[in-house]
Amino acid sequence: MYHFSSLFTKKPRFRSYCTLFSILAAAVFITGITQPVSADERGSQPKNMIHSVSGNATETTLSIQIHGSNEPAYTVYELFQPSRIVVDVADTAINSEQSLKLPASLPVTLQTSTVSDAAQALTRFEFTLANNYSGYDVKTNNNDIIITVTQENKGATGQVNIESQLPPMAIATSGGALTSDATTKSAGSSLKDSFTFGGYDKTRITVDFYKIDLHNVFRLLREISNVNIVVDEAVAGSLTLALNDVPWDFALDIILNLKDLQKEERFNTIVILPKAKEFSWPERAEDNLSFEADDAVAVQEAIVIQQQLNIPPEIVEAKKTIQKGREFEKNGDYENAIRMYTEAFAVWQDNERLANKIASIYLVYLRQNAKAAYFAKQALQINSQNDKAALNAAIALANMQENSEALQYFDQSVSVEKPSEEALLSYAVFSEGRQQFDSAIKLLDKYGQLYGKNLTSMIAYARILDKQGNHEAATEKYKSVLLSGFQIPPDLKKYIKSRISLNQSM
Repeated sequence: MYHFSSLFTKKPRFRSYCTLFSILAAAVFITGITQPVSADERGSQPKNMIHSVSGNATETTLSIQIHGSNEPAYTVYELFQPSRIVVDVADTAINSEQSLKLPASLPVTLQTSTVSDAAQALTRFEFTLANNYSGYDVKTNNNDIIITVTQENKGATGQVNIESQLPPMAIATSGGALTSDATTKSAGSSLKDSFTFGGYDKTRITVDFYKIDLHNVFRLLREISNVNIVVDEAVAGSLTLALNDVPWDFALDIILNLKDLQKEERFNTIVILPKAKEFSWPERAEDNLSFEADDAVAVQEAIVIQQQLNIPPEIVEAKKTIQKGREFEKNGDYENAIRMYTEAFAVWQDNERLANKIASIYLVYLRQNAKAAYFAKQALQINSQNDKAALNAAIALANMQENSEALQYFDQSVSVEKPSEEALLSYAVFSEGRQQFDSAIKLLDKYGQLYGKNLTSMIAYARILDKQGNHEAATEKYKSVLLSGFQIPPDLKKYIKSRISLNQSM
């Protein structure tokens, strides 16, 4: 069980490293957007009536208040280009459009719309900000929603140490966590992002849920994650949760723990159900698993599971052992989880997924590279085309400085039609470490073509150009990072500016 109580403290919300979340969040309720409507036009009296919107500004902050008749249920998120803060208030109507006009002197404009939803109608308030800002805070005061926006802090620049301030270029495992060459030398000291130790490396989000129905929360996570999310009909209730710049799978685990739920993940599908319920995947998902979905609601689900007959007794026992391993893994007891998984693999030796799962745990959580390489190779013996197992083998071998063999497996991990993000970035790190800069640049170019640029890949590109002595091109790349819109840590921003200054003086 994970405990993350410190994350529930209200603090300014800073922009996510990945604006993809902001784009996807806008699509969650996009179906059915219309102009604002009155309560009579809705056909039924909503729970909450918005009377007015007001605001005031100082040199450092902007405060916006949404005044309602009842305590609101809402979500808050950011959009960019231009910068906007979006508030969706559930079961709400607008009393008068005239009452929503903000003073022209405020550095913000407001647009409203109504979003149709099967469970609750939402009123959307989209605040477009005229000035740059570093973060925002949201709270309620009786029936009002109060948004406080903080002006961007323009920190001083200065020379900083290159090695201590660069974001760690991590080698990623197919199990979803990150590790790197530096980990073998100083476990934990070179990896600043603590999420990676827990296996969380998905798209980062900044979000505020306030008394929102759980099914709407899972619908939002479905849009963010681009995976199928199936929710058992026994799941019910509402949620209040505020998180800043965290991976979406981390947020999901928090929600599951808060609501005493569990997840089962397979085939790009996450099934969410109460912990007291049992769930088993069929052996052939295409025969035994089906989804019924209403397009208007996106995920109104029903699962039909049929038991497959004539399963060998030893496989039945292996599945039970795997389930025990999952329980240990959920509780962070990776030693016992490995013991259960290896016991199951001893009798179920054609299970490549199990072999690679064992490899991932050895690599990420137990830091046993030799064991990780062994089980990854076992998975590859079963299926030589398993690019995820090839990546695990490559990382483990690279960590052991067996570079020649690691190179072969890295090549295999990116030889598929669409290599994974982890494979391309990890191989680029490996190539840079061996001073094969041209190869690293090609891998980063490939990454950009398939997935777009991110902060890590852009910094790596500029750093490699610097190492090659191409300081002019490196300077242009560093400038691109500053203009990218990504949230850049202050120390990294200082480093980038110092590199630009240094390169221009050469």
